[in-house]
Amino acid sequence: MKNILKKSVKAILPYGILKVLRHIKHKESRRFEKEKQFKMVQKKTEIFCKHFLKNENGEYYFEIAGAKLPDIRQYPDEMKILIDFVMQDTFLFPYFFNDNYDKSLAETMDILMCEGPYGYKDGAFDVSVKSGDVVIDAGAWIGDFSAYSSSKGAISYAFEPVHSVYSFLKKTSDLNREKGTIHCIDKGLSNYKGEASISLGDHSGANSMTKKHIDKKVETISITTLDDFVAENKIAKIDFIKADIEGEERNMLRGAKWVLKNHAPKLAICTYHFPDDPETLEKIILEANPKYKVVHLRHKLFAHIL
Repeated sequence: MKNILKKSVKAILPYGILKVLRHIKHKESRRFEKEKQFKMVQKKTEIFCKHFLKNENGEYYFEIAGAKLPDIRQYPDEMKILIDFVMQDTFLFPYFFNDNYDKSLAETMDILMCEGPYGYKDGAFDVSVKSGDVVIDAGAWIGDFSAYSSSKGAISYAFEPVHSVYSFLKKTSDLNREKGTIHCIDKGLSNYKGEASISLGDHSGANSMTKKHIDKKVETISITTLDDFVAENKIAKIDFIKADIEGEERNMLRGAKWVLKNHAPKLAICTYHFPDDPETLEKIILEANPKYKVVHLRHKLFAHIL
């Protein structure tokens, strides 16, 4: 009977009216989904806001697992990134699992998380930040991973080339001076020195040198290679490289071959921006230093020399 009624309605109503009705139904469905998502974000925000504190100057900041981040609640898109992505990737393991990146737990949680953890342990294979480590944070954003590294007693060199985001990174550096040092570098990392264009996305976590966003602003940024940066600043050791730079990971690694060979840092690199990322990035790493062992999860690779 239901199908007969549907056919009758279709036969009676002109095609144009049917099209309008379908459009209204689709819009209502989308509105419902957006409201549902908004309520979820609101709920997560309430949980996150429990971690907001006020300093002696009356300024609010966010603290979780010993790491401090600037108050970005006035920027809804950025707050959503913090809630939906940063909390999971950077802070889920230190907050809920006491920095336990054991293989079985990391692989289980990787299936459930958005992009997966930045640590992985399997016996002697240990890709995690330790006290005293010198960390390269490529694609620092507002400094979430650098703040985490600082809370572990590490020294971080945080690379963020977009001016508006870099200002937040500086605030993060100031907030975390007590436990570790965050050096803010207003440059991007690639395989050459000079200038480049970066396409600004819908939110600051989507800014990309490799992907062009239609009808979005383009900013000219400074870039360098990790090899040149380490040599010019006479950095004695590099212990850990974290990279999430929207498809520029392969060029960053090509510009870090000397560091990979001579410093052999632990690596936690995103591999989800291009379909061939897992194979291409592993090949570059092993060409620079064949001693590396590489482990792949869904969206990241981990590399360590045993």
